[in-house]
Amino acid sequence: MGGSFGGGQKRPAMFAHTDHNGKIIQQLRDDPDMQRVARLCDHYFRSYFPKLHHLYDNVLNLLHEDDPDFERNFPDCAWAAAHVNFLRAVTLRHRDFLNLIYGLCAIFPVGSYNYQTGGHLILWDLGLLLEFPPGSVILIPSALIEHSNISVLSGEIRSSITFYSAAGLFRWCHNGFMSDKDFASRASPKLLKEWKAYRHEMWREGLDLLKYPSTT
Repeated sequence: MGGSFGGGQKRPAMFAHTDHNGKIIQQLRDDPDMQRVARLCDHYFRSYFPKLHHLYDNVLNLLHEDDPDFERNFPDCAWAAAHVNFLRAVTLRHRDFLNLIYGLCAIFPVGSYNYQTGGHLILWDLGLLLEFPPGSVILIPSALIEHSNISVLSGEIRSSITFYSAAGLFRWCHNGFMSDKDFASRASPKLLKEWKAYRHEMWREGLDLLKYPSTT
C-alpha cells in the first residue's frame, strides 16, 4: 500500500488495486491502530536518524506538490509505502534492491509466538541472529544488508508490517521531477557529467545522513 516509482511506471503513483482490495487497503490505512504503528516507527526513524528522516519526509512533500494524487500513506509517517504479511510470515534471504541504497526500512512484527524459539531476524552480512519479539521495531538498510526471518512453531502466528520507500522516488525528485532516462536525454554534456559524478559519490552523502547530529 502507498506509492512508488519504478518497474515501467512513467511517473510516481500510488499502487493500483482492484476495487475489492482497494477498499481493504483503505480500511488498513484508516485504522487507528495501523496509524499508531506507523507513527511509532516514524518516531524511532526521526529520533535516531533525523537527517535521513528529513530527506524522506521532504521527498514525500515534493511528490505531493508535484502531483496531489500522490498521497502520504499514513499521517506523520515519512515512508511512502508499507507491506503487510499475514499469519505465518517468512522471508527468504534477500536484499531490497529497489529501495534507497543508504535508506532504512522499518519492520514491526505482530502476533502470538514465542520469540525465543522462532520468528528471529537474520542479518546475514553481519552474522547476526536476532530475537524479534512481537511489538518491537527495527530499522535496517534493507537494500544493503541481506536479511531474512525464520518461521514460528506450528499453531503460532507471526505477521509483520514493513515501511519503506523506493529509490526511484528520490531519483525522480533529484532529477527535477523526471526519470533518469529523461534527464539523461535532456541534460547538457557538462550537466550529465556532473550528474554521473554525483551518483558515483552518493554513498558519501548517505554516510553523512546516517550520522546522528553532534550535540557539541
